Amino acid sequence: MNRSSEESTKKVASFEPREQIMDTQMKTSSSYIDKMAPEDMTSKEYYLDSTAHFAVHEELLKDEIRTKTFRNAIINNRHLFKDKVVLNIGCGIGIFSLFAAKAGAKMVIAVEKSNVIEYTKKIIRANRYDKVIKVIKGKIEEIELPEGIQQVDIIIAEWMGYSLFYDSIIQSVIYARDKYLKPDGIIFPDRATMYMVGIEDREYKEDKGGQVFMVIIWVV
Repeated sequence: MNRSSEESTKKVASFEPREQIMDTQMKTSSSYIDKMAPEDMTSKEYYLDSTAHFAVHEELLKDEIRTKTFRNAIINNRHLFKDKVVLNIGCGIGIFSLFAAKAGAKMVIAVEKSNVIEYTKKIIRANRYDKVIKVIKGKIEEIELPEGIQQVDIIIAEWMGYSLFYDSIIQSVIYARDKYLKPDGIIFPDRATMYMVGIEDREYKEDKGGQVFMVIIWVV
């Protein structure tokens, strides 16, 4: 082995312990953050748990099309929810869990890995549904359902993310479906359709002095 190869090997080797240290620090930080209340978190902690901040959920609530669509789908199908056990994956502040409880669900299991769940508990208590909605902190792949529940009738999850491409939790929903959902169970929502169209904005192209081609995507 020549000298340059030896130096390269030493450089690569020297980075390995640091990467391991950083990975350990990240895991330690996450464990530390898990024990914090959202109001005690700073920008340092929010960097690792961004959805713990109420502003993220405020933005979602203000999306009237999203929120009303879920509400209508649940409330207008009370016959599907009456006396059923519902699993809400990634419940956030619990708005969909509340809809399910109001629709007559016997039990709603609200699962959320973020520290925002401390707000969720307060909101559910304030709405007097804490006897119906059971809040669990953690990943769906790692938790156990309460009160000996083995199967659920309905899974609610906003699994689509951004246009089905980014921030989707579909893998978690599939895991829960295979492990917990009854054979005749329901997933809300259970399908999505993606529409794509390519367009050319000639005026913008001429203004910028180059060709512009965009793809418009919307999901329903």
